[in-house]
Amino acid sequence: MKTSKYYISTKIDNCVLYYNLVNDTLLSLPEALEEGCVKCLENPNNKDTIYWRKLYNDRFIVDDNYDEMKEIQRRHWRTANTVNEYSVTVLCTLKCNSECTYCYQRNLEFEYAQMTESDFDGLYEYLCKVPQQNIHINWFGGEPMLLKNQILNFSRRADRDRKHLYSHSISTNGSIYDERFFREMEQYGLTNVNASMVGLGSIHNQLRPSQDYDAEVVFKNLLRMTRHTTVVININLCKSNIDHAKEILERFASYQYLPIRFNFSRIVSYDHIPCKEEELDADTYMKRVIELSNWALDQGFVVCDMSCFQNLGLYCGAYAKHNEVIGPNLYVYQCDRTYNPADAKGQIIDGKFVCKENCADCAGADTCLDPYVIEECKDCKILPYCNGGCDYLRKIGKSPCPIEKDYLEEYLKLYYRIFYQG
Repeated sequence: MKTSKYYISTKIDNCVLYYNLVNDTLLSLPEALEEGCVKCLENPNNKDTIYWRKLYNDRFIVDDNYDEMKEIQRRHWRTANTVNEYSVTVLCTLKCNSECTYCYQRNLEFEYAQMTESDFDGLYEYLCKVPQQNIHINWFGGEPMLLKNQILNFSRRADRDRKHLYSHSISTNGSIYDERFFREMEQYGLTNVNASMVGLGSIHNQLRPSQDYDAEVVFKNLLRMTRHTTVVININLCKSNIDHAKEILERFASYQYLPIRFNFSRIVSYDHIPCKEEELDADTYMKRVIELSNWALDQGFVVCDMSCFQNLGLYCGAYAKHNEVIGPNLYVYQCDRTYNPADAKGQIIDGKFVCKENCADCAGADTCLDPYVIEECKDCKILPYCNGGCDYLRKIGKSPCPIEKDYLEEYLKLYYRIFYQG
């Protein structure tokens, strides 16, 4: 017998949590029993202890011939190649009605900035031919609500496709609300809205300058959207707003009965959008976001699980075979961070995906990325969690590791609070 290589443990309240990253099993023990559990894990061949059977069943202890790496790979490939649903992020426009100082689409010049009517027709023709019955579209931008009429027309058309069942989500800055649009999209399977916020008042104006809207407009619009769907508010954090993030949550304190969820993300500086003066270092960000999350839970807010516990072997959709990003002129990309046609892995032409010649990312669209050929990842304890990390960051020479890599114990506490104590 041997002890699993891939588990983490932490203490919360009067309990000790053990989480198996390979099999997604969670064990909660009274703190008084921790010593016996630790000894059993240190001596996995001692079957006389009362802990052994439970630890073995949950695979914290495994047989000597059990290959955990093979199990991690099997789970990943099974999920990456699932055929139950086809998911597509549609970059319908790269235009926006805001000038966010940190936007990773800034300072990029493209020949194609917005989908045309012909593009919408070609997208529909392509989706009509996919073999999966369920199709989910995340409408993305830029600001997709600038094309709300085109999106609505497409969704009406897709609703008449009797071979497929469509669902939709929208990623927006919350600046535009149209009652008719959201009422109809609810009928067509609108699952949620993902909206970003940076602050209220002057904080908003500083980071998200716009002549068209302010933070109060966003706040009112997000409340209106809850009439028709769940709204997930992603609070983008940086040096300028980290001390004011609670103010956003407090603004929604009287509306906790509505389907509103919160999560957090870090504003990051890239070569084409230099904003290093705003970027929080990783440790500061992680400590503050953990503090914010716990505070929000204490106040009764619903916080989304920000970790990839129970990711079923898929950290990012870029690794999935049936997950695409499609932009203007129907170029197809690996992920929603790359929009240059020169970086596309292919293009939809006459309703068919045509792979770019010598494209390593899609290899004819028959395979997906393999995170297990990366040498530095093979012996990493959190490989079942991140499955190789972010391939986009790796390609541009940055660390692909998840920012929470050194804080998984704290994330496990949040996970436990969200799903087991909520």
